Amino acid sequence: MLFSNLIKDKYLRVIAIISLLVLFLAAIIFYLALGSTPAPIIIHFNEYNGIDFLGSRWDVFGILLSTLVMILINLFLSNFLYNRERFLSYIFVFGCLLISILILVVISVIINVN
Repeated sequence: MLFSNLIKDKYLRVIAIISLLVLFLAAIIFYLALGSTPAPIIIHFNEYNGIDFLGSRWDVFGILLSTLVMILINLFLSNFLYNRERFLSYIFVFGCLLISILILVVISVIINVN
């Protein structure tokens, strides 16, 4: 099985599910707030220079997709290293949770700027 070590460890399973749910929540919040906006979306804003990067809603969904890929890679590495170094496996899974929370903050900022 692909993630057999993550499934059998209770803590890793719960944190992995929470991180994926937080990322899914960020996608839903963005879609409900700015999903139907045809205008360009401000993705990066600098205090000194103003707007640095404009993009479409698909660019933001690209950010979410790349985050999902990073989380899946971290979960794969956590599963692979579980039998050798369990502590490193926990670090990878908690890193997934941290990445998900940071992306939720980024999506909130993008929504607030627009």
